[in-house]
Parts: sequence; structure tokens; C-alpha cells
Amino acid sequence: MITVDFLLHPTPQDKSRILSIYHHQQWWPETVTDLQRIDRVLQGSHCYVTAREEGKIIGMGRALSDGVGDAYIHDVIVVESHRRQGIALRIVNMLVERLEKDGITWIGLIAEKGSPPLYRKFGFAPLEGSVPMFRFETRHL
Repeated sequence: MITVDFLLHPTPQDKSRILSIYHHQQWWPETVTDLQRIDRVLQGSHCYVTAREEGKIIGMGRALSDGVGDAYIHDVIVVESHRRQGIALRIVNMLVERLEKDGITWIGLIAEKGSPPLYRKFGFAPLEGSVPMFRFETRHL
């Protein structure tokens, strides 16, 4: 049975599993091994949701927000072996419901290739006239 809930008191095993998912997705380099980085991610998140099977984290997602006006859904992922079972849908649903409950009405995200159909189910659509941007270099002009 797969459960989806907010991550409030992560164990060292939870943090290690989250780190391994970040590595597997190539969101963080393998050289990042400090579990305190996971603590900082959790502390900096408005809320963090995990999906578990038999206690093991198999999916996650989080929301970043000032807690007042705007929020961004971030890091939504389900491990490959558990995809196409509605788990990401449950994660996003829980995040959106929590943000709305907290009075946050502007919710944004950047959908990765192949994921827009998931987010469209929640009313997300391209933001016309906007261009998502990312800073690739650290040098200043």
C-alpha cells in the first residue's frame, strides 16, 4: 500500500533516500553527500510531501512560498519503478490543497518535458507572455 503524507520528522534513512533520489534524477551531483543539505531543503520548504511504500520513500514533492501570496511547486518526482500509478497526482494534489488552505492563490511551477498533462489536471497552463529563465553562469556582466 502506498501512502502520501507531509514529511514532518524525517529520519536519517528518509534523508538518505531523498538524497539518493536527487542524485538519481541528476538534480544534484553525486559529490553532494551531506544530509544536512536535506535538512536545509526541508526547512526552506513551505511543505514537503513524500509517497512511501512499506516505509520507503518512492516519491516526493515540495512547495516553496513566502506563506502569504505566491508559491512554486518544485521537485515532484516518483521513482521509475512506481510511475504511472497516480502517485504524482496524489503528491501534487496534496501540495495544491495545502497551499490553497493556507490562502496562497498564485501557484506556479516549471513542468519538465512530458509532465504538463499531470499539471493540467490541476488547472495549470502556460503563462502567456512569460519566459521561464535560469541562470547558467555565475559571472556578472
